Amino acid sequence: MLSEQRRQSILSEVQRSGQVRTKDLSDGFGVSEVTVRSDLEILDRKGLLTKTRGGAVTRTTDATTAAFARRMQTNLDAKMRIARAAVDLFEDNQSVIFDGGSTLMQVAMQLPPLSNVVVAATAMNIVQHLMHRPGLDVHMIGGRVYPDTVSTLITDADTALGGLVAHQVFVGAHAIDSSLDVVDVNEDMARTKRNLVRMARRVVLLADSSKWGVSGTSKAFSLSAVDVVITDDGLPGPIRSQLERIGAKVIYA
Repeated sequence: MLSEQRRQSILSEVQRSGQVRTKDLSDGFGVSEVTVRSDLEILDRKGLLTKTRGGAVTRTTDATTAAFARRMQTNLDAKMRIARAAVDLFEDNQSVIFDGGSTLMQVAMQLPPLSNVVVAATAMNIVQHLMHRPGLDVHMIGGRVYPDTVSTLITDADTALGGLVAHQVFVGAHAIDSSLDVVDVNEDMARTKRNLVRMARRVVLLADSSKWGVSGTSKAFSLSAVDVVITDDGLPGPIRSQLERIGAKVIYA
């Protein structure tokens, strides 16, 4: 394959999936990672994508979107493994709620074909990614938009989706403190997560190991409200011991 053809293929993949990894491209094209990085640098200079550490993402035009793109690349391997474990919990003929965040976006990107599934989400990027998927009936949960996450803030769980109680909610975390409380940066974000937890029969928490043992300003909910925790195998032993005592199913991806 000629260099220009390879770069066009890289660009097409970035536009399709939102991100690419240098190693995956190297394996896929049968060229060195040095060659791939050179291709990404050329495409970046042309303004066609944004080169990141370990890969590239879609070219962004505003600071908020650029910040989210950087978060997508942080602990990317762990987030992808967590997402792969999460999609195994999806079933046909269910209703599912998505929280916002980079790990939940990974879940949306890895979601397998499904049939007759109602999806409700607070994050605009997740809605945009899923809304044309066959088999999904996608809803945007209304509310005031929080610019930092480009997602809506839920003030009343009873009216947010007309009283819908979903089969599952997949929720992320800004941090989980030493008391095993999910905490966030402000009360608006914390209240939104509390309301999401109230809107489903089963609560699935997705949080990579960097989120644990970190303080926050506002408590969203306790892990006692969670049915399934999905994290990565980098979680320290003492925190694993704490998790064993809360009664939730824990999956180490």
